[in-house]
Amino acid sequence: LPYTIITTTDPAKAIQILKMWEIAVVICDLNMPEIDGIEVLSKAREANPDIVSILISGVADQDSIVRAINECGVWKFVSKPWKSDQLIQFVDEGVKKYMKMQGMPRLEHLAHNVTEHFQKADVSQSPKAQKKPIILYKREHKQSSGAEKTADIGTSRYKLGDILGAGGTGTVYKAEDLLMGMPVAIKVLSSTLAEDATAIELLKEEARIAMQLSHRHIVRLHNLEKVGGKYFLVMEYVEGRNLREIMSIYGKLPLETVMQIAEVSADALSYAHRHGVIHKDLKPDNMLLTEDGVLKIIDFGIAGFKHMQKKDTPIMGTPLYMSPEQIMGKPLSEKTDIYSLGIILCELITGRPPFDKPVDTTQQKMSQKPHITGMPQQVAAVLKKAIADNENERWESVEIFALNFIEAASSVVFVSH
Repeated sequence: LPYTIITTTDPAKAIQILKMWEIAVVICDLNMPEIDGIEVLSKAREANPDIVSILISGVADQDSIVRAINECGVWKFVSKPWKSDQLIQFVDEGVKKYMKMQGMPRLEHLAHNVTEHFQKADVSQSPKAQKKPIILYKREHKQSSGAEKTADIGTSRYKLGDILGAGGTGTVYKAEDLLMGMPVAIKVLSSTLAEDATAIELLKEEARIAMQLSHRHIVRLHNLEKVGGKYFLVMEYVEGRNLREIMSIYGKLPLETVMQIAEVSADALSYAHRHGVIHKDLKPDNMLLTEDGVLKIIDFGIAGFKHMQKKDTPIMGTPLYMSPEQIMGKPLSEKTDIYSLGIILCELITGRPPFDKPVDTTQQKMSQKPHITGMPQQVAAVLKKAIADNENERWESVEIFALNFIEAASSVVFVSH
């Protein structure tokens, strides 16, 4: 195993080591001279509440085993004689479990630093500046007038605020749901889309499924509504900064942080994929880190569904993160999201996309191959498979991709530590 291992037969010395060092996994015998295993594991948990404990015993003392599980949070119990390959597997799984528990604090720390950065920027711009709300979508336009707001929505239930973003499919506002007394984000669809009967029928079908998605790391779609000739999507409103803004501050992120982003993203995407949903426009701008360190993927509302992708459907997406099959207008599978996530992870690790030349258009994208550099070889190998031009050569699923990425990155992180 690619981990640093410290051994001792002295329980007192073991307790001393546990207090001095950050230990991810502890393996302890239940019955030892002078100090029993339960006391050692209790001290281990005091020193590090997240430590993963494995208890070994040759005596079938059920009461002691139950006590150890209840009082010391024992994760696995191994009876003697044990099998070496089983113990190695438990240690490897234990380390991954520990890293998963450590991952969220890293994102919380990153979120805190990002918030602090923007607060300082606000203060430096104006001595009287107040703390500004951190919003879901990057601002692209000035706040609209009251008359324009009324014309856009045509209903008294929602009070529109600032424009948060705009694109080909419509304009997103921060709004207040006056009936429920809660903030929401509202996307008013463009007149071109609203007047397209085929597109609206497709949207209705997509929205029915999207409204069923309920996942901690996916921004929720509440409803699709129509007032007069206007259609608009009502979505969960979340305060935070997207990964594009975060990269503008840091350039690139620590590998440990990227591992957590990969795991959380894969969890959300695999959930959506199981429900027949493909995002199709995954990019740093659509990945939001809230102030308390929760990563959320946005814009699932009209992202598209695998069983509804049609040949005449307009190509959606950002060229840099679009898979070759998406650019060519081919039917899409979940593997298009694997490709996009692979490009994003490359960018988060190195601070730049895995292409030697700029990629602003589909023509620029198709005229060059990705070139992964600036990271450990084993990590690069996993990402290279994720962004293969041929979708059949990519990872079978986003979960398998994330597991292999985390395994490769974990070996690098623990060796370096």
